[in-house]
Formats: sequence, C-alpha cells, structure tokens
Amino acid sequence: MKLIILGLSLGSSWGNGHASTFRALLAALAARGHELLFLEREAPWYAGAHRDLPEPDFCRLEYYADLPALDRWRGEIADADAVIVGSYVPDGVDVARLVQATARGITAFYDIDTPVTLAKLARGDFEYLSPEVIPGYHVYLSFTGGPMLHRIERDYGAPAARALYCSVDPAVYRPVDTAKRWDLTYLGTYSPDRQPALERLLIEPARRRPDLRFAVAGPQYPDDIDWPDNVDRIEHLPPAEHVRFYGASRMTLNVTRADMIAAGWSPSVRLFEAGACGTPIMSDRWDGIDSLFVPGSEILLAETTDEALAALSHHPPGIGGKGRERVLAAHSAAHRAAEFENHLVEAMTRVARAPKQRSKVMSPINQPLTLVAGGAGFIGSHLCAELLERGAHVVCLDNLQTARPSNLRLLENHPRFEFVEADIVNPLPREILYRSGQFERVYNLACAASPPQYQADPEHTMLTCVVGTDNLLRLAEAAGARFLLTSTSEVYGDPEMHPQREEYRGWVNCTGPRACYDEGKRAAEALAFDFARMRRAEVRVARIFNTYGPHMHPDDGRVVSNLICQALSGRDVTIYGDGSQTRSFCYVSDMVDGLIRLMESDIDGLDPVNLGNPEERTVNELLEAILALADRPVSITHRPLPVDDPRRRRPDISRAEARLGWRPQTPLADGLACTYAWFAEVTDTGESDELELMPITVAAE
Repeated sequence: MKLIILGLSLGSSWGNGHASTFRALLAALAARGHELLFLEREAPWYAGAHRDLPEPDFCRLEYYADLPALDRWRGEIADADAVIVGSYVPDGVDVARLVQATARGITAFYDIDTPVTLAKLARGDFEYLSPEVIPGYHVYLSFTGGPMLHRIERDYGAPAARALYCSVDPAVYRPVDTAKRWDLTYLGTYSPDRQPALERLLIEPARRRPDLRFAVAGPQYPDDIDWPDNVDRIEHLPPAEHVRFYGASRMTLNVTRADMIAAGWSPSVRLFEAGACGTPIMSDRWDGIDSLFVPGSEILLAETTDEALAALSHHPPGIGGKGRERVLAAHSAAHRAAEFENHLVEAMTRVARAPKQRSKVMSPINQPLTLVAGGAGFIGSHLCAELLERGAHVVCLDNLQTARPSNLRLLENHPRFEFVEADIVNPLPREILYRSGQFERVYNLACAASPPQYQADPEHTMLTCVVGTDNLLRLAEAAGARFLLTSTSEVYGDPEMHPQREEYRGWVNCTGPRACYDEGKRAAEALAFDFARMRRAEVRVARIFNTYGPHMHPDDGRVVSNLICQALSGRDVTIYGDGSQTRSFCYVSDMVDGLIRLMESDIDGLDPVNLGNPEERTVNELLEAILALADRPVSITHRPLPVDDPRRRRPDISRAEARLGWRPQTPLADGLACTYAWFAEVTDTGESDELELMPITVAAE
C-alpha cells in the first residue's frame, strides 16, 4: 500500500519519544513492502544539530513550513491507500480537515498520548484534535488499550478505536557487551506529573545509597532540582546512544505519566526498548501492565522508595533475559506493523461495506464478487470461465509467474470479469482491499504446481503457500467470505496407503527437493483448518490429484503435456523409470465442477476432500493412448525417476461422492483427444508460446 504519515517528528528525536516510535514502525512497514511518505512540520527545536535522522532509508521524509504548504502534497494524499495523522501535529485539527476532505483512501488518527489527548479534549483544549474531526477518521489508533478504546467510540463517535502500542526494533535495541556504569537509570523528558515518582523511585534511593551510581537522561529538567552527587545528568541522549545507555545499566526505571496511570494499558516506548536490550526493568504500577509482562518474573514493580531499594538489592536472576524474550515474542516493530496493517484492512473492509462510502472507494458494480487467486493458470482459467457461465462476477488475481495471459483472452472483455496482476505473497492490492466487503467466495489456486516450476524458486513457492494463503484467509475473514484452498495429492508424498483416503497422513520427505511444495501445501492446510477451528472463516480444502486438459503449459513437466508435446514434435518421447508407475488422470472440466460443488457444499471446514479420477493408469498406458492419437512412429527414451517421485497415486473419492455427489464423467480417451487437438492447434498456428483459449467440448461418459 501507499501510506502517508503526518507526524510530530521523524527526523529529530530531541525531546520526544515519537521519533523512535515512528522509526521502528515505519522501518517494519517498509520491510512488508509498503511505500511510505512522512510529512513533518518544520520546527526550530527539531532542526539543525537536533535532526539526527536527516535521510531515512525506509521512507521518504519531506518537510512543510505551514498548513498552506501542504497543498504541494494534495495529489499524493488523494491517491494514497491510507493517510495517518499523529498526535501533537501542529495545527492538527486543520490538518485533519484537509486530509479528510482530500483523501480517497482510509484516514486514521495515531494517538501516541491518548490519556493526555482525552484530558485536553475534556477541558476544551483542541491543540491537535477536536471532537468535530474524530468521527471523520476511519480508525483511531491508540497507544492506550483497555476500556479507553470503548470510551473513544462511545463519547467521541470514532467509527473504530484500536490499540496500537509502541514497539521496538530488535535489530537496533539488543544486548551489548559494555561495562556497567550505573545501578539504576532513567531515560525520559521532564514532566511535572512524572517527577514525584522519579523522586520516590530514583532520587531518594540515590540519597540513601551513596555507594550506588544513578543516571537520568533527558531534556527540559528545571534547574532547581536537587540532584544527589551520585546521579549523573545527561541533557540529551540520541537514539543511537540508547543501547549503550541501557547496556551500562544494571537496572532501568520506567515512570508513567499520571493520565496514563489513571487510564492503564499505557506502556511507554522506553519500556520495550529497555526490555529488548535485556536490561532488568523496575516500573511503577498501573492497570494492564501484567498483560504485557509477568510481574516478578519479567519486570519488577515498585511504588515506594523502600520497594525500589529492595528491588535494587535483590531481584530474580535472569529477569532481564525473560523481559527481552517477552518483547521479542509480542512487542517488536514487526508485530506492530502487522497489527497496523490489519487495522487498515479492517477499516477498508468496513468502508467498502458501508453504502454511503461505496461511491468513494468502489467500482460501480455493487454485486457479490468471487475472487479466483491463480485464475490465469491452467485450472484457474477454466474455473473463471465456468463461474462466469454460472452468472458470477469474477475477479481474477494472478502474478503471471507461471500462467499465460492468453488463457484469459476470451474472458477479458466479459462484462463480469476483471483481472488484477499481483502476487499474493505481498499485501493484497487496493483493487482487492477497497472492495473486500463485496467478496462472497475466495478460491485460492495460486501456486506453481509442477515440479520444474515450483522447484525453480522454492522460497517463493513456500511463501506463496503460507504467506499468500494467510493473506487470502484474512481477506475472507474480514469479508465474511467462504474460502476454498486447492491443496494437492502431494501432501500424501510417496504413499504407503493405496488408494489414498483423506485420513491418511502421508509419507513426505520434508527435506527433499519437492518439500517446498509438499510441505508448503501441508502448512497452508494447517492455516486453513486453524481459521476454521477458530471460526474466523468458513473453509473448504480440496486435495487435487493429476489433472489435464487445454491450457496446460507445454513446459510444465507434467506427464500428459510432456508426452503430447514430444509426440507432436516428432522428438523422442521421454519416459521416467520403466513406465509402470501409476497416476489417476482427471479432465479439467470435471475438476472445475468438483471445486465449485465443494465451495457451495455444507461440508465441514475440517474435512479435506480428495478430487481426482479413481481410475488408475500406468504411464505406459497413457503413452499408448497418446501415440494412437499421434499416428506416427516415435522413439522412446527412458530416464531415471526424479527424486521423491511417487510410484503410485490414486484417490479414494468416497467422501466427494457421498457429500458432493461428484464423480469424474470424462473418459480418458475423450479428454486426451481434446487435449491433443488443442496442443496440435496452437502448435500449427505457431502459438505455442502464447496459447489461445479454445472451445472445449467433451462427451460425458
């Protein structure tokens, strides 16, 4: 997505914690593939030597002088997928009006100081936010969770308030090997409401323990504070020096502002930064802290000077390491970026469902949609054609990595057909997200399916199966759509059970050259079943056996296309092994019928269904049938079987017959004749590199 953020500061960390928050979050969003523009108001106190990140490598950073100067970016604000305005942005209310009037995408308010913000609203202080503009933000992202989220929705009319806590980049904040200089430290800008706690938990302990060393880093502390001699003062500590500061601390202190203590569920960014560095943390108490760290095991809590001194003298061994484990498991910038993305997608879905908003973000077609991921491929293109024939409005999503655009040539001008070129490994494109509320069916056929194709880029194959399936499942969850995963007979590996029933767990080589596909599909099934178990989506899983027909790629390495193309060319026909290995060949129109029946069935989401032809044929029998169609002399060359190539493959389709009323109807001879004629046609016309879509008519058995 293209994201625009208007925030207090990114280029300078002087006197604010916003910079480190934005830096960690934006770097993680960039790593997820998003395009980022950060617009920062020029301010003298964040300029010059205080600008410690002038050119970030994870986003564009642009400065504007005043509100009229924002006109320069109106076009980009209008075209962005989402525009986010942060708290404490100068002239924030006017900025909100501009953004909400201009943006065609989602708008969000990101409140890094939620309790302070609400306290300001209650007393009529509208410095950067007003009750007037809150309902105009599609989502209110809050540093504070818990009951305050409901209050924001109830009292101020926010369409959705969601927690988005601060986070840390563990690549930056990590344990370092440095000498311990201080027994207790504190890092934070002066605040009058934090100062009493700092007095109780650090300054007074320093007075009582002159044998210990303390440090307070941060600007704006008044000159009249009586600092003990064993307290080092550091006026400004740039982020680049935070890690060594925490590393030199035997323990560090977290102090929370009064409004945030009252609200609860308000962790500061310093809490996660220190935790990621493995430094033991002492913190004041507030509701919700035990939902982030386990007190006594991962963090120490103190209210009084005596409790602070006790924590300094005696604390559980390894508490810093356990705190670090907690941060890495739940509070990294990568975790927050994923949450941030999900909140935006949820908002996009809600907007798409709202009739008043549809003209803003959706095409004029306001009817249910069917998404076919991998729809330009062999089976996918036939599925798209059949769904259109049955009256569906089809959105075909494909990255064209192994598919051919010519498969869709007869569909591209259909009034109920759309094509979107994108890779499901990446975040789904705006053409999908903006209309996610319309999708009622999601078919996932997206993955290279033949060994030469999926072994060419095994990493991408695995990511397509896992990350891509997760992206589509989340779309189905948000839209309330039914989801169908096309899994594979490869999940059975080189089976010991014959024929293969759905209950069979398989015999798969998880480290072999086919593992990227076999294990990828098994992982995709696990994801789908977990979504079904948690009632997050209505799921169907099809395990597809060998399928053949027009639109097969001539170089996909499958036995039917290999033998037909070789027979047509007059080259030697290659047989791997002795040809006695068996397969079960299902014609593509029968497979498409099975997929649609499964999608529309009421079968339980935890029951995978085999789809394939139960008539088992040897490769030699297949060769004889194809040579009869070729009607020309052909030489045969034998080569060794590929690694992990299964010797026998035949589905038990009892479940499909009983629950779907489905059984393949096309005889092998008829299906091969049609497939052979199609390959012959594209070869004769010189279109073997751009295969044309041809009418398919096959007599039923």
